[in-house]
Amino acid sequence: MLRKKITFLLILFLSQITCRGQRWWNVTDGLLNSEVQQIVCLPNGQMLVNCEGGFCLSNGKGFVSVPCDRQSTFTPEHYIKGYSSWWQGDTLLWLRDYYRIYLFDTRTSSFRYDIEKRLSNPSVRQFTNGELEQHIDISSDIKSKLDSLDVTYNLTETATDHQGGIWIGTRNNGIYYIPAIHNHVDIVKDDRQLIEQARSYHDSKGKTWSCRSNGLYCDDIRYDSINVKGLNSNNMTFITELPDHRFLLCHSLNQLGYFNPEKMLFEQLNPQLPQLNEYRHMIGAQVTDNDHVLVYTQNGIFLLNTKTNKTEQFPASRFIESYSDKYNCILMDSSGSLWIGTQNGLFKVSPNFYEAELIEGIQNSCIRSLLVDKEGHVWAGTSSGISRITPSVINFGVDDGIPNVSMMERAASVLPDGKLLFLQSSHAILFYPKDLTVNSESANVVITQIIIQGQHQFYEKGKSYEFPYNENNISFQFSALNYARPSHTRYEYRLLPVEKEWQPCVESDGSMGEVQYRSLSPGNYQFEVRAAIDDGQWSESVRYVFEVLPPWWLSWWAKLIYGICAVSLLCFLIYLYLKRKRSILEKENDERVNRLFELREEARHQFAVSTAVNPQNIGVNAEEEQLVEKMLKSIEANMENTDYGVDQLASDVAMSRSLLYDKLRNMLGITPSDFIRNVRLKRAAKLLTESPLSIMEISERVGFGSPRLFSSHFKKMFGILPSAYRDSIHKGKEK
Repeated sequence: MLRKKITFLLILFLSQITCRGQRWWNVTDGLLNSEVQQIVCLPNGQMLVNCEGGFCLSNGKGFVSVPCDRQSTFTPEHYIKGYSSWWQGDTLLWLRDYYRIYLFDTRTSSFRYDIEKRLSNPSVRQFTNGELEQHIDISSDIKSKLDSLDVTYNLTETATDHQGGIWIGTRNNGIYYIPAIHNHVDIVKDDRQLIEQARSYHDSKGKTWSCRSNGLYCDDIRYDSINVKGLNSNNMTFITELPDHRFLLCHSLNQLGYFNPEKMLFEQLNPQLPQLNEYRHMIGAQVTDNDHVLVYTQNGIFLLNTKTNKTEQFPASRFIESYSDKYNCILMDSSGSLWIGTQNGLFKVSPNFYEAELIEGIQNSCIRSLLVDKEGHVWAGTSSGISRITPSVINFGVDDGIPNVSMMERAASVLPDGKLLFLQSSHAILFYPKDLTVNSESANVVITQIIIQGQHQFYEKGKSYEFPYNENNISFQFSALNYARPSHTRYEYRLLPVEKEWQPCVESDGSMGEVQYRSLSPGNYQFEVRAAIDDGQWSESVRYVFEVLPPWWLSWWAKLIYGICAVSLLCFLIYLYLKRKRSILEKENDERVNRLFELREEARHQFAVSTAVNPQNIGVNAEEEQLVEKMLKSIEANMENTDYGVDQLASDVAMSRSLLYDKLRNMLGITPSDFIRNVRLKRAAKLLTESPLSIMEISERVGFGSPRLFSSHFKKMFGILPSAYRDSIHKGKEK
């Protein structure tokens, strides 16, 4: 056993020399055990692995277990030697070991147990009998590589993935992976010329300036405190050429000034700018325009006006320093934008210096060096490798042949042939940008697993799912299955209708992405995810449609019951309201009728006992008062006319005889002829008391044809004859 482990470790070491980017997967990565007997590449790019009867699927980063009920699988009639697989169509995968037959359905990522029903198929019968096998052909190049590594005695299975990578199953050490993509990164150790190239400054005349601990060097000329006036330290920090061809120089004593190599003169700015002493350590500068240079330090940043020799505040510093005030490197691109690397993030600052944004997706937030390649793309050396920033962020590491270690600060350069040079301690890392970003094809993203309330499920394409209201915590795991260079993969996702725009999966290392949604409200949802490799197009999105069902008290039938109850309650309330309203109206109407009845009785009484006829005392409303007033005027105008009757009165008040009859019957309970006669008699009573006219004369004036008729009607109305009425009135006055 010890010999086998030593042999395998030796294989790994030799393989690292031959091909970078390989990996080793074991139980810590999700394999059920280290004895790998079968590896099969599925149509979607996942790898199905048989670990001696226990199955698992690759998810881009590791493996997830696939449940398999061995007791429900098929046992062949006789012992069959060896492991084998056979595809029935594009979705059914038959697997065989020494004792059992398995049927795996790629549509559901699960095993099926209806094997006996399928034995009528001749091909299936042949496979179960051990007569039909399907082996993966290994290219001669891979075979020779395996032979050169002498791994055959520990080898159990080999398989090729959809990228051409080789999966080597072993008997006791899991899976060893060799990518098909070969890297073109050179790592050169202790090359002094390359180290100086990366750390030097190149001016507009093509001269190379090197800041060292014992002086400033250019073309084998050394500038130090001995031959340069005003220089009091030989440990140089940085040098930058200004637009007027002066040089801005800083040394380890944190003294900043202008350096004139022709005059061998260094003019310090610190005496006239005491605020420079507030900065702990000035480490670099970047010219921004003809008058300004941006100086960055380990505890802040400022603009130096090289015309007035005054410092100015850098507008974007407030935003940047909310993340970090330790500046490591600065770069200006062709558009005038500044790229500022700090101890805790990379920031892009607009040409006006007011707008800044944090760049997301970089594998390490400590930015140590920056450069622009000949295509205009920005690159960054970080504390754990190298990243290309534009046009999209791509992180490079061991899969690309770049060690996952810290790059040196401000130690990067573009060589004349276009190669990029980064320094890592005493090692120079060299590569052409195009050799690391060659994949322009779209990726093929796969939802590898869905986790609902902690329960794992596999994705089944085209199927819709329903979950109870209390199972509303859902996680999605997905991968482009980019086994060769996972760090080159980018993901975007969204959950409709919660998220309208695509969301970048910034926390993913590229091998696998995961997103979680907590406490989703009841409703219909559609999760979408897509991927891109390097600068390739975004893949077609993969969709997962599901519904979080409402609780029973929010279901459609419950809402229907609520609606019926609400409508019923509303109808009942309306009924009660209308009933109460009707009761009030009836009461008010009864009161009005009673009042009207009282008014009628009062009007009739007043008309009956009073000799004066007042329209306000007869009519109970304005309309009746106006009618009475019209009738009185007409009768008064025809008081002496004995022929004036009902027809003339109806005509004078513009009313039909029958309507006039109804009106008077309603008001006074008498007929129109009675009203005319009563008005005449009341006028007669007034004349009897107020005038000396004889009864005959009064009879004529009030329209009676004869005194006898007048006396008869007068007695009926007042109870006495006209003469007696006059006498009683006179006697009353005398008393």
